[in-house]
Amino acid sequence: MSKVAFLGFLGLVLFLGVNPAQGQDKVKFSGTIFSDYSYTFSSPDGSDDGKNGFDYRRVYFTTDYKVSDKFSARVRFEGADKTVISDGKPVLFVKDLYLKWNSALGEGHNIVFGVSSPPLWTAAEKQWAYRGLEATIMNRSKVASSRDMGIAFQGPLTGDNRIKYSFMFANNSGVKQETDRFKRLYGQLEFLPTESLNFTLGGDMYSFEGGNSLGLNGFVGYTMSNLVLGLEGYYNPKTFEGSDNTDNKIGVSLFGRYNVDEKHRVIARCDLMEHDNAGVTTQNGWFILGFSSMPEKGIEIIPNIIWDKNDADSHATLTGRLTVIASF
Repeated sequence: MSKVAFLGFLGLVLFLGVNPAQGQDKVKFSGTIFSDYSYTFSSPDGSDDGKNGFDYRRVYFTTDYKVSDKFSARVRFEGADKTVISDGKPVLFVKDLYLKWNSALGEGHNIVFGVSSPPLWTAAEKQWAYRGLEATIMNRSKVASSRDMGIAFQGPLTGDNRIKYSFMFANNSGVKQETDRFKRLYGQLEFLPTESLNFTLGGDMYSFEGGNSLGLNGFVGYTMSNLVLGLEGYYNPKTFEGSDNTDNKIGVSLFGRYNVDEKHRVIARCDLMEHDNAGVTTQNGWFILGFSSMPEKGIEIIPNIIWDKNDADSHATLTGRLTVIASF
């Protein structure tokens, strides 16, 4: 986390501390923790068999601030098990940092400036609803970062909000500082033909030193009283100047959950991914099955099992986890 971001956040906290009435009306603090106990039952070469331990995978701390009816802002810090300093201690970094101008271009047509989510898998992630178990397939395959720094436009294309648009012009550097002259353009249309059905069509394009990429993605979601289903797919090819080589990523994910009752649900998902890099093709199959119990609002305890198989390995990795998701 940069000193500037930290001092800005500290200043906001102190300001709200000396203006409690204003803070209560305009500020909202929230947080989320994903934590596991995991046990590896089997691994491709056996070297990780029996590996187990307790760990947190992700921690969010979020501040939402309503400046006025026109403007709002968000600052979110994240700590993750893979983001550590040399001695293994966790490091916080800025996940979200943006200003939203509501109805800037007309009723419902908003502008978002700063570090925010590109219009790629937002609808799919909302339908999946279990980032605490795993990221959606496009995020897993690293075709893009879950955040980017830039300017985004979003709003309805019809008066009944059945068709919505969103596009973003950004650095293509994730939450890191920009290091080159290239930018990335994201765009997506969302359709809501009925209360139960929603789907998106989107794409993105960017250049890099010696090549370019034009990606496509789509999602279909279906919701009933006790059943939620989703199907997500993407195609992400890269071409290189002066070469016939390509770097293509393609994947599809089918997921769903069934509410047994108000406090229990079954969760399942299957991902299939292929990466064709300069003629060398690798494939991955991934499956998760879990059972969620919600003893209190904002708390979920989820025993789950993950089967993960790459075609380069002779055997799959089979991992059991006890996952706790806590939101406050």
